[in-house]
Amino acid sequence: MLPMFDDVPGDEEAEPQTDTGGETLQDDPRSPDGTYWWHLEIWPGTKKKKFGGEPRIAAWLWFNKDVGELFTMRELREKIGGDVAEDAEHFNRRLRNLRKCGWILPTNRDYSSIPVGYYRLDQKGLRIWLKSEPKPRNAISMKTRRLVLDRDGNRCKVCGVGDGESYPGEPATHAKLTIGHRIPQERLHGRSVSDDIDNLRTECSRCNEPVRDEMPDPERFDEVLAEIRRLKADDRKKILAWLRQGERSRSRVDMAYDRARKLSYEEVKELIARLESQLRD
Repeated sequence: MLPMFDDVPGDEEAEPQTDTGGETLQDDPRSPDGTYWWHLEIWPGTKKKKFGGEPRIAAWLWFNKDVGELFTMRELREKIGGDVAEDAEHFNRRLRNLRKCGWILPTNRDYSSIPVGYYRLDQKGLRIWLKSEPKPRNAISMKTRRLVLDRDGNRCKVCGVGDGESYPGEPATHAKLTIGHRIPQERLHGRSVSDDIDNLRTECSRCNEPVRDEMPDPERFDEVLAEIRRLKADDRKKILAWLRQGERSRSRVDMAYDRARKLSYEEVKELIARLESQLRD
């Protein structure tokens, strides 16, 4: 088991580790200035570039937890400390973002043997606190992103909001679209199922934000079919039409608005002025 480096005297060094390919990794839990990586605030060699929460979290897990060990969010926040741990929502997001870099961190939702409230370190991913570390191989490419967005009609598949639209009752908001997974990658890994484009879907930043490994699996076909069968014939016809179209039927007014909101800022102002003038006449 790796030593808990919070308790190691400053003049001691980490024991060399060996990766799965047999290469010796001369890892050091301390940055060039002697600070533990997970306590670092500024990137080495820079004066102002902030050392983010994700590399700090990854470094602490790499040097203080073995594969197969458990940890809690509270433990992680206490060890990282500083401004990174102050905002719980942002801290949780940073931990989840490690999955894009090959880190596998399942919870009780994935394996019932894991106690509720705990994460288990199943795989260490990229050492993102080192600038020499390669980029994630499983990152979604721009081509795949474009294919998914086009396929989904540039609308969130969870709540239906379009890119740049405001959320209901919140006119000052503007939705941003991203690519999410229908079934979390950790869950697929636990079932020995490969990830592919069918598991990707368009999500707005809000719907993508919940803790993915705490969300239930997507709807099951047989359950959805049973619910639809209980509807009246006219309602089933509506659903059939919407499914064929890939979205709920939208009026000409809806479609005109979709086009208008994509105009430039100045063009939107001009359109507003012209409509106001027309409606006054």
